[in-house]
Amino acid sequence: MKNKILCCSLIIISFVLGFALGVCSHVAHIKFAPSDVGLCSDGSDPDKHGCCAGEIYTDMNDLGFNCCPEVGGDCYPPLR
Repeated sequence: MKNKILCCSLIIISFVLGFALGVCSHVAHIKFAPSDVGLCSDGSDPDKHGCCAGEIYTDMNDLGFNCCPEVGGDCYPPLR
Protein backbone atom coordinates (compact mmCIF):
# COMPACT_ATOMS: atom_id res chain seq x y z
CA MET A 1 0.00 0.00 0.00
CA LYS A 2 2.85 2.35 0.88
CA ASN A 3 4.42 1.67 -2.52
CA LYS A 4 1.24 2.73 -4.33
CA ILE A 5 1.00 5.97 -2.34
CA LEU A 6 4.69 6.70 -2.92
CA CYS A 7 4.37 5.96 -6.63
CA CYS A 8 1.27 8.16 -7.03
CA SER A 9 2.94 10.95 -5.06
CA LEU A 10 6.00 10.82 -7.32
CA ILE A 11 3.85 10.92 -10.43
CA ILE A 12 1.89 13.93 -9.15
CA ILE A 13 5.09 15.76 -8.11
CA SER A 14 6.66 15.03 -11.50
CA PHE A 15 3.59 16.35 -13.30
CA VAL A 16 3.47 19.55 -11.21
CA LEU A 17 7.21 20.14 -11.67
CA GLY A 18 7.00 19.57 -15.42
CA PHE A 19 4.02 21.89 -15.72
CA ALA A 20 5.75 24.63 -13.70
CA LEU A 21 8.94 24.36 -15.75
CA GLY A 22 6.93 24.50 -18.98
CA VAL A 23 5.09 27.62 -17.87
CA CYS A 24 8.36 29.30 -16.79
CA SER A 25 9.97 28.44 -20.10
CA HIS A 26 7.00 29.82 -22.05
CA VAL A 27 6.96 33.06 -20.04
CA ALA A 28 10.71 33.54 -20.49
CA HIS A 29 10.34 32.97 -24.24
CA ILE A 30 7.61 35.59 -24.52
CA LYS A 31 9.35 38.07 -22.22
CA PHE A 32 12.77 37.92 -23.86
CA ALA A 33 11.95 37.01 -27.44
CA PRO A 34 13.00 39.63 -30.00
CA SER A 35 10.02 41.46 -31.38
CA ASP A 36 9.66 42.23 -35.06
CA VAL A 37 6.22 43.77 -34.66
CA GLY A 38 6.17 47.09 -36.46
CA LEU A 39 9.15 46.30 -38.69
CA CYS A 40 9.13 45.77 -42.43
CA SER A 41 10.36 42.49 -43.90
CA ASP A 42 13.76 44.12 -44.62
CA GLY A 43 14.07 45.13 -40.95
CA SER A 44 13.44 48.83 -41.56
CA ASP A 45 10.80 50.96 -39.88
CA PRO A 46 7.57 51.72 -41.77
CA ASP A 47 6.81 55.27 -42.88
CA LYS A 48 4.40 57.60 -41.05
CA HIS A 49 1.40 55.74 -42.54
CA GLY A 50 2.71 52.30 -41.57
CA CYS A 51 3.79 51.27 -45.08
CA CYS A 52 7.14 49.80 -46.05
CA ALA A 53 9.42 50.83 -48.92
CA GLY A 54 7.79 50.07 -52.27
CA GLU A 55 4.24 50.32 -50.86
CA ILE A 56 1.68 53.04 -51.37
CA TYR A 57 -0.82 54.11 -48.70
CA THR A 58 -4.10 53.49 -50.52
CA ASP A 59 -7.75 54.28 -49.72
CA MET A 60 -9.69 51.10 -50.49
CA ASN A 61 -13.12 52.55 -49.62
CA ASP A 62 -15.01 50.01 -47.47
CA LEU A 63 -11.77 48.19 -46.61
CA GLY A 64 -10.17 51.36 -45.23
CA PHE A 65 -6.59 52.39 -45.84
CA ASN A 66 -4.07 49.72 -46.76
CA CYS A 67 -0.49 49.48 -47.96
CA CYS A 68 -0.34 48.24 -51.54
CA PRO A 69 2.77 47.34 -53.58
CA GLU A 70 3.69 49.79 -56.32
CA VAL A 71 3.72 46.95 -58.86
CA GLY A 72 0.93 44.35 -58.43
CA GLY A 73 0.35 42.15 -55.43
CA ASP A 74 -1.80 42.00 -52.33
CA CYS A 75 -2.57 44.95 -50.09
CA TYR A 76 -2.16 44.73 -46.32
CA PRO A 77 -3.22 46.83 -43.33
CA PRO A 78 -0.55 49.31 -42.24
CA LEU A 79 1.94 48.21 -39.59
CA ARG A 80 1.33 49.77 -36.21
